[in-house]
Amino acid sequence: MARLQERFRDALDERGLEEDPDSLLFAVDLARLLVRSSVDEVGGVERRSLNEALETRTNLSGEARGVLLELVLDPVHRAGLRDHELRAFGYRFGQQAMKLLQGSRAEELDLAGFAARYGPEESLLLLDGLFRVAAADAEVTEKEARALEEAARELGVDGVLVSALFQRYDPRHAAGDLTFRMVGDRVTVGRAATNDIVLTDPQVARHHCTFLRYGDRNWRVTDAGSGRPVLLNGAPIVSAPVNASSQIRIGPWTLQVIDRVLKAYGHRKFTALSARNLTRRIGDISLLDDVSFTLFSGEVVALVGPSGAGKTTLINAISGVAPADTGEVLLDGRDFHQILAADSSAIGIVPQDDLVHPELTVEESLFYSGRLRFSGDVSDGEVREEVTRVLGELGIEHIRTSRIGDAMKRGISGGQRKRVNLGSELLTRNTRVLFLDEPTSGLDPRSAHGIVSQIRQLADDGRIVFLVTHDLSPGILEQVDHLMVMAAGGRLAYFGPPAAAKRFFGVSSPDLLFDKLEERRAEDWGENYKESRTFRTYVSTREFLLRDRAKREQEEEHKADSDEAPSKRRGSSQWLQLLTQTRRYARAKLRDRDGLGVLALQPIVLGFVIYLVFPVPTVRLIFMLSLSCMWFGMSAAVRELIADRTIWRRERKVGVGVTPYLLSKVGVLGMLVAAQCSLLNALVYFSMGMGGEYGYSFLLLCAVGALTGFTGASLGLLVSASYNSSEAAVGTLPLLLIPQICFSSLMVSLRDMSDNALRITWLNPERYAYDLMLKVGEKLAEPSRYKAGEYDTRSLSGQLYNLGLKPSDADNMGLSEPQLVGALLGFSGVFLVVAWVIVWRRDRA
Repeated sequence: MARLQERFRDALDERGLEEDPDSLLFAVDLARLLVRSSVDEVGGVERRSLNEALETRTNLSGEARGVLLELVLDPVHRAGLRDHELRAFGYRFGQQAMKLLQGSRAEELDLAGFAARYGPEESLLLLDGLFRVAAADAEVTEKEARALEEAARELGVDGVLVSALFQRYDPRHAAGDLTFRMVGDRVTVGRAATNDIVLTDPQVARHHCTFLRYGDRNWRVTDAGSGRPVLLNGAPIVSAPVNASSQIRIGPWTLQVIDRVLKAYGHRKFTALSARNLTRRIGDISLLDDVSFTLFSGEVVALVGPSGAGKTTLINAISGVAPADTGEVLLDGRDFHQILAADSSAIGIVPQDDLVHPELTVEESLFYSGRLRFSGDVSDGEVREEVTRVLGELGIEHIRTSRIGDAMKRGISGGQRKRVNLGSELLTRNTRVLFLDEPTSGLDPRSAHGIVSQIRQLADDGRIVFLVTHDLSPGILEQVDHLMVMAAGGRLAYFGPPAAAKRFFGVSSPDLLFDKLEERRAEDWGENYKESRTFRTYVSTREFLLRDRAKREQEEEHKADSDEAPSKRRGSSQWLQLLTQTRRYARAKLRDRDGLGVLALQPIVLGFVIYLVFPVPTVRLIFMLSLSCMWFGMSAAVRELIADRTIWRRERKVGVGVTPYLLSKVGVLGMLVAAQCSLLNALVYFSMGMGGEYGYSFLLLCAVGALTGFTGASLGLLVSASYNSSEAAVGTLPLLLIPQICFSSLMVSLRDMSDNALRITWLNPERYAYDLMLKVGEKLAEPSRYKAGEYDTRSLSGQLYNLGLKPSDADNMGLSEPQLVGALLGFSGVFLVVAWVIVWRRDRA
């Protein structure tokens, strides 16, 4: 190499050319490897490509480039011994001669040495030049393709970037249309060069499937057992016959067999999600420490690490839930968080818990999720079409009408619930990034493997998938492309293929990684990884490719976005959200037969108790009616914002508003409570004969009861918004109800209360409800002063006075009915506004 450099300098001096001496060594190394690594002879077309490659990366003048090409194309300098040639020389001339030749060969710079000397950026540019030369006069031949793959391995360039270069330089790959001749009765297909048909894509297994010929023109496809799925017409298979109309899917490629010709169709999109230098701290505690990596569409990364290693913090930083203090997250060179602000459906977050309503069927659950995600100009029919697509994509069409159920109510299986949970995030076709938190937890090994196989298929469709897991079994890892290991303090200890992770950590099985992490400090693991070839291959080189492609990819992505139907990317309107949430909530409540049974039984039992206890309508009976209506509302609503809070948080991320969410609860609960209160009042009204001489209006009595129940429901929603635990919320009910009894005027007349107690009564909604229900009629009974056990019918005026609800003036009845109605509506409004603020603040937090 030194001799070639000297000859290049001498040739430049002879021609009087002055070039930068610092760039000469790199130019010589680059030119020699470009020529030496070329498979075929270099003709005029290839020579122009070589000149273009040198012009792109060096600052040599045109004449100097010509001189260098003449030198490197000289057979004396171009010749290079490969390993098999060196071994053949040793067999012929002896080991001593081979060692001498090997010593002189060691002075030559090979591809691996070039990568070590110049780094990942120059390595990628060298490989780009090799592709440019190979594709100079025609498409890349099979021989050239295998040589390019071998060069990529030596240079430390990972398979995704090789696929990108094939797509850039080979017209067949760019068009996604390849044709292969099937020779023999057994044809293997895969990524490895040992296959009969090679598809250069990391999503294709090394040996993915085998075609077996039987009869004259019949073929059968068989899964090679790689762990990567083989789909026949959309369904996974182990072995099945195929015909000319069959579509076989492996990775991003669709295969079709016609006699002895295999057609391969596929056009992979290289969407890239890049995290750069993410750092997050709270005081002196490090949550993320300079984390960088890049993922391409179609890749699945398993995110693992001990508790407290920053896995959740990393996901929150990427998804924008809690951005990092420093660093950036880019999608095809654009700020990912700005993309999410404009279109939150670009990501899907599937938490560990199954966030679905157990009372709904599978189809109903997905339909309502889609209705909340799509805009108003998308019809229900179109939403149902998307639901059908997702059901097919997840392989759960056969349970579309099945009730979901939960641990208490038998429904679909746990694995099927996981799929329904995942399906909600797949309804919008432009979901690009999926975050899955422990999707296999609680499942048996077979179901877990089925879920991860389904996730693999979702990635093969062009999505980027983050899989948070503690399951490092072979069946799981064979489905993922990369393993991301986080160490304590949020340090990236490893990012790369699972197989290489075993070598990196020095373990025989990936599940031993957690024990290995404890043997060294987290800082040491982080530094060790940054100095490794794996880091150079899967982090540094990818990041450089992104810089090289950023502008072109951004333009293409912008065009793709403009071609999409905007109606299916925007969230639904507030009114449509309210309608959808109300329909879903009402259907879920009506399907809960046990809950409905209790709600219906409550007024019947209380009505019967009142009938037994009170012989005639008295002020105490009216108080029981009022208090019961208040209780109905509070007890019905006190758990409702807690029970589905996790579902609400998930839907909030796709743009569901606080107001529609809260109003849907108010509307449905208001109707149920109104029905309860009306039933109780009807039973008491007719059984106690409150019409006739008492002058009570049935309709007004029911209306006041419904208003009282609505006020109680509003207070219950406020309590529900304030707590994280249903037990705490229910435990608060007595603390709210008993004081209302004490300050309602029944226990102690208002005029007999202390000044402080009297002030509190003005803040007691039960006081107004009781007062209003009394004034619905004209008379009530009270115990006779002259004979025990008998009752006299008296005007309400005296009884209101005794309770302290009116002054002594006979014409003054105290607060008027409109004032009392206004007071109850005012309390309801205040309770709901405060509940809205609490829900909103929880969302902000």
